[in-house]
Amino acid sequence: MVNENVSLVISRQLLTDFCTHLPNLPDSTAKEVYHFTLEKIQPRVISFEEQVASIRQHLASIYEKEEDWRNAAQVLVGIPLETGQKQYNVDYKLETYLKIARLYLEDDDPVQAEAYINRASLLQNESTNEQLQIHYKVCYARVLDYRRKFIEAAQRYNELSYKTIVHESERLEALKHALHCTILASAGQQRSRMLATLFKDERCQQ
Repeated sequence: MVNENVSLVISRQLLTDFCTHLPNLPDSTAKEVYHFTLEKIQPRVISFEEQVASIRQHLASIYEKEEDWRNAAQVLVGIPLETGQKQYNVDYKLETYLKIARLYLEDDDPVQAEAYINRASLLQNESTNEQLQIHYKVCYARVLDYRRKFIEAAQRYNELSYKTIVHESERLEALKHALHCTILASAGQQRSRMLATLFKDERCQQ
C-alpha cells in the first residue's frame, strides 16, 4: 500500500479508507495495527502526514482510555504540527497541544505540560473557538498550580469561575481551587488582595 511503486494518490486513499475501519476493531488489536502501520509508513512519512496524524490521534485515544497518559502524550507529540509539509489549522494545533499538556499533567509531569501550554499560548489568540479558549485557561491554571505559582493560578481559577460558558458546578470547582491556591500562596500584598476579592464573593460565603 505504501510501496513507492504505487501511485501516491492511490496509496493515500487506500490508507485513509484503511484507517477509517480500524476504530471498529478491539482496542488491543487496533493498537498493534496502528503501531505496525506507523512503522511501515515511517520511510515515507512526509507523503502521508494527514493519515499519520489520524492514526496517532486514534492511538492516543486508546492509550488515554487505558490511562497510559505518558504514551498517549508521546504519540501525539509525534504529529509534526509545525515542521511538516501539511498546513494544520490553528484550532487543530491548539487542541492537540492542549491535549498533550493535559495528558502530561495527568502523568504528574508539569515541566512537559508547561512546554506544551507555552506552545498553545502562541496560538490561543488566533483562535475564535470559545470552548478551546476555556480548555486553554483551565490547563494553564492547572500548570501554574502544579508549578506552585499559587497567586497566578488563583487569579486564573477565579477568572474561570465567572465564565458563563462553563457549567455552574465547574465554576464553583474553579472558585474552590482559587481559594485553595490563595491560602497556599506566600504571605504578601497579592495574597491579601486575592483573599479580600474572594471573601467579597457571595459564593464563598455559602
